[in-house]
Amino acid sequence: MESSHSPKPRRHCCRWRTRPEQKTSFSSDNSHLTGGQGTEAGDDLDQKHTRPACAPLYHWRTVKIGGEMDPVGTCYIAIQNFSAYAEYSPCRTSNPDPEGQGFCQAGFSVDFTKEGMLVVGGPGSFYWQGQVITVGVAEILNGYSLKTILRQVQGEKQTGAAADSYDDSYLGERGCVCAFILVCSIFFFSLQMASYFGYTVAVTDVNGDGLDDVLVGAPLYMEREQESNPRELGRVYLYLQTHTLTFTLPTLLTGTHLFGRFGGAIAPLGDLNQDGYNGRSVLRFGCEERQGCVFIFNGDSDGIRPLASQVLRGSWPSSGSPPGFGFTLRGDGDIDNNHYPDLIVGAFGVGKAVVYRARPVVTINAHLILTPRVLNPDEKSCQLHCLSLFLLCVCVCVCVCVALQTELQLDWLKQRGAVKRVLFINSRQHQLNQLLDEAEFRDKLTPISMTLNYSLHESVTHPGQSLRPILDHYSKTFHQDQAYILLDCGEDNMCIPNLKLSAFMDQEELVIGDDNPLTLIINSANEGEGAYEAELHVLLPPEAEYVGVERRREDLQRLNCEHRAENQTRMVVCDLGNPMVAGTNVRHRHTHTHTHTHTQTLTGLLRTKLSNKDSSRSNPVTLTVNIAARAEVDLRGVSHPAQIVLPLPNWKPKEKPVREEDTGPLVQHIYELHNLGPSSLSRTLLTLGWPARFRDEHLLYALQILTEGPIRCHSNHTLNPLQLETSPSLQDTPELLGFLKNTSSLRRSRRAASSTQSSKALNCSTVTCFSVECVVSRLDRGQSAVVKIRSRLWTSTFLERQNIPYVLNSSLSFRVQEMPYRVMPHTLPQHSASIGTFVVWAIPDVSFAVPLWVIILAILLGLLVLAMLTLAMWKCGFFDRARPSKDDDVSDREQLTDDKLTDA
Repeated sequence: MESSHSPKPRRHCCRWRTRPEQKTSFSSDNSHLTGGQGTEAGDDLDQKHTRPACAPLYHWRTVKIGGEMDPVGTCYIAIQNFSAYAEYSPCRTSNPDPEGQGFCQAGFSVDFTKEGMLVVGGPGSFYWQGQVITVGVAEILNGYSLKTILRQVQGEKQTGAAADSYDDSYLGERGCVCAFILVCSIFFFSLQMASYFGYTVAVTDVNGDGLDDVLVGAPLYMEREQESNPRELGRVYLYLQTHTLTFTLPTLLTGTHLFGRFGGAIAPLGDLNQDGYNGRSVLRFGCEERQGCVFIFNGDSDGIRPLASQVLRGSWPSSGSPPGFGFTLRGDGDIDNNHYPDLIVGAFGVGKAVVYRARPVVTINAHLILTPRVLNPDEKSCQLHCLSLFLLCVCVCVCVCVALQTELQLDWLKQRGAVKRVLFINSRQHQLNQLLDEAEFRDKLTPISMTLNYSLHESVTHPGQSLRPILDHYSKTFHQDQAYILLDCGEDNMCIPNLKLSAFMDQEELVIGDDNPLTLIINSANEGEGAYEAELHVLLPPEAEYVGVERRREDLQRLNCEHRAENQTRMVVCDLGNPMVAGTNVRHRHTHTHTHTHTQTLTGLLRTKLSNKDSSRSNPVTLTVNIAARAEVDLRGVSHPAQIVLPLPNWKPKEKPVREEDTGPLVQHIYELHNLGPSSLSRTLLTLGWPARFRDEHLLYALQILTEGPIRCHSNHTLNPLQLETSPSLQDTPELLGFLKNTSSLRRSRRAASSTQSSKALNCSTVTCFSVECVVSRLDRGQSAVVKIRSRLWTSTFLERQNIPYVLNSSLSFRVQEMPYRVMPHTLPQHSASIGTFVVWAIPDVSFAVPLWVIILAILLGLLVLAMLTLAMWKCGFFDRARPSKDDDVSDREQLTDDKLTDA
C-alpha cells in the first residue's frame, strides 16, 4: 500500500449531501432527548442509511443509598439522514453494579451485519467478562419513547455471564469467560479475564469458501511466560465457518510489543492481491516508540497467513500523549478507482486521517532449467573465444513473461570468496556456462547450484495507473536448480571409501613449562574407493600449540596443513588428497608444544573428514598424555661487605648517635629466590632470621627492608627504633649483581670457612633475632624475587670486646606452598641456609705479646755473640792485613796519566 500522507499529500474530497441543519435538544442534565418522537420503521432499512453514535462512558444515576453513577453506556440510532432517531441503552437495566451490567460501557464497539442487525459490544459487564448484544434496527425504532428509561427491545439477544466452572480468578491466573453471540445463539468464549475479548469484531470471508468468518480482538490479552510476570500483548481470534453456523477452533494471532494492544482495531480490506482471498488490517496501538502500527494480513485457503505482508507505521513521534495512529480503521473501499481496495487509518491523538492507496499487485511464474543435469568432465565441447581451449558447458534457460530486473547466480551454494566452479563464457564471472579446470577447485561431490532472483523494475508503470506495481508478497522470487559432476566411482557414481586411522605419541608425560615438544605419529590409509576432499582433523586441547608437520620419508609429497580456530575450537586440518585414491597410505608426524594447564591430562581427538556422503568419517582416535608439574628453586644470598675490620680508621663511637653513620659501617644482606623451572610457582613463603641484639646491646641495627620482584615482606620488629637519620640507599655494585646471577647456591670461600673456625658465631640460637616473613607470588621460570636488609654494625658493642673475631649469621628458609596448576607434585620444594658477616681486628692479639725481659735478654745475647765474633776475627789476624806501598801507588797513577794523554 502507498500512503497519501507524505510531504506532498494527495487530497481526496468527499462530497456530502447537504441539507438545512437540524437541532437536537437534550434535557437539562444532558441525559435524555427532549425532542422527537417514536417512529415506525419497516423491515427494509438499509445499513448504508443508518447512522449509529455511541457514548460508552455514559453514566446514569441509579437508585442507591450512596447515589453512585454506573457507566452503562448508550447509543443513538438515526435513519433517513437523521429524520428519525432513537436511544438504545441495553445495559441500563435493573441489574447494576460490577457483577451485573453496571460497568457495561455499551457502544464501545458497534457494527452491522449484512442483514442489518446492530451488534453492540459491552466489555465491562459481569466483572469485565464483557458481552455482545444484537438487535434489529427496526425493533429499536419501533415503540421508542423518551418516557421509557428501562426498556426491553423485542428480539434483543445478549450474552450472559460465564458459568462458575470457567471462573478461576481466585487463582490469580485466567479470569472470567467473555462471549460473543450471533443470531441463532452461536457463542465464542474467551478464557482470560479482562482481556477485552470482543473489543473489536469483524466479519468477512477470509478463506474464500463463500462463508463469512469472524475475527474477534482482545487488545488487553496477557501472555504468561512466568506465572508472576504476565506480558500484555493483545490477541486476535479467527473463527472459520466450515458450514452454516459451524465454526472451527480459533486461529490465534498474538502481538509481540509490550502494551501494544494488538487487535485494538480490525478492518476487512478485501482482496488486496487479487488472489481470491480477502485481507485484513489489525491495529497495534503501541509498536515502536508508541507511534502506532497497522499490520496487513492476507488470507489463504487455510485461513489467515501468520506473518504480516506489510506494516504501516505512524509518522508522528510520541512526546506526550500517543498519536493514536490506527485507533480506527476503514477498508474495502476503492478510493482511486484502480480496482484495488484502499485503507483509511485514523490517528485521533494528532487529529489526522491517512489514506493508503493499494498498488497494483503483479504475480509472476518463472522457471529455471539446466541442461544437462549430469556433467561429464571428459566431454568438453565448448571453446572459449580467441582461445583453443575446450571446456565443459551447461546451458541455463530462464523463462519469464514480464519486464523484470533479474539476477542469475552460478554455483550459489559456494560462499563468498570460495572458488566458483562455473563461470559465464563471455564475462568469466560466476553469473554463464563454463566449468573450470579440475585443479582450480576441490569440491566435486556437491551439486552445482544455479539460482534466479528477480524483481520489478522501478521504472515500470501500468498504463493508466499513477502508482507503480508491486510483486505479490507471497510470490516466489527465488528459483534454484542443480547440476552434478560425474565421478569415477562405478556405475552408481557413488564413492564409498574406507579410511583407517592410527596414531601414537613419543612421550608418556609432559612437564608443564618444559620446552620439549610433543610429537604425534599419525598413519592414514584408504582401503576403499576414492575419498574426495579427504582431510585429517586434529582437535587440539586449549593447552596445546601447533608447531608443524613432516612426512616420514623425504621422497613423499609434503603434507599441507593449516591451523584453524572456530569459536572455542582449535584444530589442525591436513589435506590427504582429492581424491585420496584406494590403497593410499600416508604416515606423518605432528609436533606440538604445550602451555600452562589446569588438567591432569591432555586429550587430543583425531579423525578424517570426507565430502563423501557414505562413510564420510573414519574411526576417531583419542590420545591422552599425563601432565606433571615440577620446579627447581635456588636460594642465593650474599653479605655486602663480607667482613668488617675493626677498629675503623678515623671513626669514634658516639654515646647518643643521631645519624646512621654514627653507629658503624653499613652492612647489607641480599637474598634471591630464583625459579629454575620448568614449572611456575604461585605462592612461596620466605622466612628470615636477623641477629639484632645480644641482651641489651645492638648487633646489626636494621634500617630498611627492600624488595624486588613479586614479593611482599613484613616483620614483627620495628625497623630503626631510634629514628636515626638515614642516608640514601646506594645501588648494588656490578660485582655484587654478578655474584647473585652466577651463584647457584649459598657458598663460603675458603678464607671465610677458615675464619669461621676461629670466630665466635652469633646466630639466632645464641642471640636475639627478629623474623621477617615474605610471601612470593607467581614466579615463572627464570624469574627471581630479591629481598635486601639494610643495616649498620653497632660498633660500640664489639669495641668493648676487642680482639675477639665474630661472625654474624642471618638465617633464611623458603617453602613453596602452591603451584598454579591442578596437578601438584608429591613434594613441594623447600630449603634453608644462612649468610655470615665477619668481624675481625687489625691490632695483634695481646695474649700472644713477647715479655720485656725476653727482649732485653735477646739484645744482650746478640751483643755477646757480636763481641765473640770480633775477638775471633782479631785472633785470626783479620785486622792485621798488609797494605800496599806508596811507590806502587804513585807509579799506577803516572801510568794512568800517560794513557789519557796518548788518547788525546
